[in-house]
Amino acid sequence: MSTDKPAFQLTRRPFLASGLAALLGPSLAACETPPARRQFPEITFTHLPVINLDVARIDIVSKYQSAQQPGDIAAQFPEAPEKTLANWSRDRLRAAGTMGEAVFTILSARATQTALARSAGLSAALNKDQSDRYDLELAVWLTAENPYLGRSGEVTARTTRSQTVAEDMTLNEREGILFDMLDQAMRDINQRLETAIPQYLEAFIR
Repeated sequence: MSTDKPAFQLTRRPFLASGLAALLGPSLAACETPPARRQFPEITFTHLPVINLDVARIDIVSKYQSAQQPGDIAAQFPEAPEKTLANWSRDRLRAAGTMGEAVFTILSARATQTALARSAGLSAALNKDQSDRYDLELAVWLTAENPYLGRSGEVTARTTRSQTVAEDMTLNEREGILFDMLDQAMRDINQRLETAIPQYLEAFIR
């Protein structure tokens, strides 16, 4: 008796291989590693000189809580604007006295996204539109008071940033734009406060 394998076993092998590839193809594509998320540094101000105030304590208060504001997208920033403003106070202000207090109040840390009008028809196919505009507003109020010496003072600082973005931007590009907006806005707030504090809170500078 012949021991040769039936011919049909030989002819089915290419079919099985091609069928397996067809089945695995979509699965392999679905398992492709997504682009790595960009890592952003924390925005801090510890590299700048400390501003010593002649008060016993410094409180940080937020009158604008992003999570409770409809339409606010602060949670989508790599770092929350509200948190970054609080970081500025912790990093730059020091209580260097024995009486009185200062209050650093966050008035606004608002971030919004507005959809822009898009091209239609042939123009949509030929042009890359700016699809959205991001707006950021930061505002703070610093007060200092020493009732025992009859001294008080206050300063405010406010800044805004706006940026439009293209319709085909990636997640990393989007987060990079939001980070840059916040970084630039905080540089502006820092400069404004550096100028205003010696001018309006001179009696509290130590």
